[in-house]
Amino acid sequence: MNINDQTDAFCNELQNVVMRFRDEFDLNHATIVGVLDIVKMSYIVDPSDDIVEFEADDDFWDDEDDSDTCEQPF
Repeated sequence: MNINDQTDAFCNELQNVVMRFRDEFDLNHATIVGVLDIVKMSYIVDPSDDIVEFEADDDFWDDEDDSDTCEQPF
């Protein structure tokens, strides 16, 4: 199963769980969204076991074309 299929499966299962809890516990949309936001924030704030590494190409810092950059007034 590739990453797209895994993502679709996760999304479908998450929707099924939310629907089941909404029906079983009579939760409203605001409560569901609030709980999902709390869970989302815990994933953002807490460090994960996954280490993300970024290796820039040699030309990453080259500024040959300044039209793409945004100048900030100071």
